[in-house]
Amino acid sequence: MPSKKSKKKLTSKKIEVNKENQATPKTAKIVLFVFGVGPLILMSLFLFSNGFFNSP
Repeated sequence: MPSKKSKKKLTSKKIEVNKENQATPKTAKIVLFVFGVGPLILMSLFLFSNGFFNSP
């Protein structure tokens, strides 16, 4: 009998861990913004500072 109880406890712990690790839409949007738009802004600032967009 104790083995059945321990199995139930293990499965409930796994479910709780999975729920904690799920990404919410808010965090997903933040991650997409930082890794998607962030590098584009940094590259454009770098190119502007080096005069890449100035006409010769």
